[in-house]
Amino acid sequence: MDAKTRQVLCELQDGFKLETRPFKRIANQVGCSEEEVLKILVRNRDDGLIRRIGAAVRPALLGHTSNALVVWEVSAGRVDEVGAALSEMREISHCYERECPPNWPYNFFTMIHARSDDELEQIIADIFQRFSLGQYKVLRTVKELKKTSMRYFEAAEK
Repeated sequence: MDAKTRQVLCELQDGFKLETRPFKRIANQVGCSEEEVLKILVRNRDDGLIRRIGAAVRPALLGHTSNALVVWEVSAGRVDEVGAALSEMREISHCYERECPPNWPYNFFTMIHARSDDELEQIIADIFQRFSLGQYKVLRTVKELKKTSMRYFEAAEK
């Protein structure tokens, strides 16, 4: 990765400030044009390094007060099918296949956000029925302890 790309990504990792032209500010910070910043971002999106640039919200502040990590048993042959469909659901913010420790059958993890316990239960029931999935467990959110973006570069690496 070249130094300019690293600088641009370093500027992005803490999120956008509230401003009308964030890419221009980043360009000024790293010493290039706004167009060059946009080209760097498009190239890295096309290369798969970044998926998207978007807002990170706090579900509870939007009225989604019933949140749960739901772990599912999904056969290896269906992970891609189920993952593609569930990742499109607006109620699901995270969707992962994970390696399982011994005696833990749940290999598929979804974070589901709902406005009520009844809505959460209905979403889970719909997913279970739609995909004829194996067993699952619902791990309800009790309290959010940390919510920050990942940091891939430290300031010294700019």
